[in-house]
Amino acid sequence: MRKVSIKRWIGVTMLFAIFANIAHPVTPKFIKLLGLSDGMFGYAYAGMAMTNFLFSPMWAKLAERYGSIKITLTTLFFYAVSQLMFGLSTTTFSIMFARLFGGFFIGGLFVSQLLYIVNNAKPEEKGQAMVNNATMQIVFGTFGYLLGGLIGDFNILYAFYFQVAGLLLTALYVYLFIKDGPNTNEVKQFKLKDINPFRSLQTKEVSSNKVLRNIFIISIMASTATVLYDQTFNYYMADFFNFPPSVNGTVKAITGVLAFITNSTLTLWIIKKTNLIKSLGAIFITAASLILVLINVEVPLIFLGINILYFAIHAAYTPVIQNLVTSTAKDQAAAVGTFNSLKSLGMILGALVAGSAYAIGKKLPFIISIIIFIAASIFSYSLIRVKKEAISE
Repeated sequence: MRKVSIKRWIGVTMLFAIFANIAHPVTPKFIKLLGLSDGMFGYAYAGMAMTNFLFSPMWAKLAERYGSIKITLTTLFFYAVSQLMFGLSTTTFSIMFARLFGGFFIGGLFVSQLLYIVNNAKPEEKGQAMVNNATMQIVFGTFGYLLGGLIGDFNILYAFYFQVAGLLLTALYVYLFIKDGPNTNEVKQFKLKDINPFRSLQTKEVSSNKVLRNIFIISIMASTATVLYDQTFNYYMADFFNFPPSVNGTVKAITGVLAFITNSTLTLWIIKKTNLIKSLGAIFITAASLILVLINVEVPLIFLGINILYFAIHAAYTPVIQNLVTSTAKDQAAAVGTFNSLKSLGMILGALVAGSAYAIGKKLPFIISIIIFIAASIFSYSLIRVKKEAISE
C-alpha cells in the first residue's frame, strides 16, 4: 500500500494546500472582531514567517537524516495544533505565540515537500515535478481559500476546526500511502552550526557561486514584495471594501484556475524554451505594472479583475526561480533549505512592512511592493551579466 511515488506526493501537496489556506480568508475579519490594531495582520504573519526562517535549515538537515515522510508527519500534526491555538486566541500575545509556534513547524513542511521531489524524481522529470508541485500549491490553495471563506461567512471558528481536521487527515494519508525512497540518508550527522539560517549564506558554494548568491538575493526581494502585496490585499478587501470572507475566497479560487492554466502552459514553455533569468525579470516588471494600475482603481469589480490577472501572471515566478536554484546548486538539499529560509526572511520583511505601512496609509504597502518588484526585475536582468562572467572564469 505504501510506496515511493511522486504522483502520491503531489496529492499530499494538494491536500495540504487546501487545508493550510482555510483560515486565511477569515483572518482579517477575525482580527477586526477581536478589536486589534490594523497592523496586527502583518505582525501575526511576520511571527510565523520568522520561526519558519530560523528553523528551515534545521528541518532540511533532519529531512536528510530521517527522511521527508517522518518530518512531514511530525510537522503536519504540530502545525494542526498551532492552528487550533490560533483559532482560540483572544489577545495579541496568544495570537503571536500561536503564529510563532506554527511557523516553527511549517518550515519543515515546505522543506520536506521540495526535498521529496529532489530525492525521488527522475532527473529528466524533476523540472516537470517542480512545476506540478508549485501549480498544485497555488490551485488547491485557492480552493482552500474559497472553502474557508464560505465557512467563515457562517462561523469563523468553524473554519479553524475544519482546518485542523483536514491537516490531521492529510497526515493520515501520508502515513498510509507514501514512503521515502532508498536514497534517503538516515545516518548523516550534523552540527548545530550547520542549522544556523544565517550561516547557510556563508557556505563555500554560496561564497564561490555568484549566480546562486544573486538568485538567493532575488528570491528575498520577490518574497518580500509578494507577501507585502498579498497580506495588504487580503486585509484591504475587508477593511476598505468591507467584503465578507467568501469574496476573498472566491477571488482566490478564480486566480487558482488561472494559475493552473498559466503553469500548465506559459510556465512550462518558459522553463523549456526561454532564458529563465530574462523571463523572471519580465514577470516581476509585469507584476509591478499591474499593481500600479490597481492602486488607481476604486471600482470594486475592476479592482478584483486586475488582482486576478496579477495572480495569474505572478504564479509563474515560483517554479521558475526554484528551477534556477536546483539547476545552479551542486548541493541541492542545502540549496533548497537556504532558499526556503530566505523566502521566509522575505515573508518576515513583507509582513512587517505591510502592517506598519498600512497603519500610515492604506495604499502605501502597494506602492512599496511596486518598488521592490521593479528592483527585483532589474537585479534579474543584471544576473545575465553575472552568469556570463561566471562561465568565462
